[in-house]
Amino acid sequence: MLGRSQSTFNNYSRHVAAVSLHFGKIPTELDPEQIHDYLFYLQKKSKSPSQSYFKHTVYGLRFLLKSEGLS
Repeated sequence: MLGRSQSTFNNYSRHVAAVSLHFGKIPTELDPEQIHDYLFYLQKKSKSPSQSYFKHTVYGLRFLLKSEGLS
């Protein structure tokens, strides 16, 4: 699976789905400013020092964009 485990793909999918639900459309339809604003929102929303949710969102979006040939 492209050097990634099934659990990694599941994590990516969950985080990309959260972005889709937030905006009501798929992430590939968003402009870079919307993505930036969402990532800023995630950083401000988190009350814990753990950045794993943020990182998984970034990695999931990066994987999606690369797989779609948009990055």
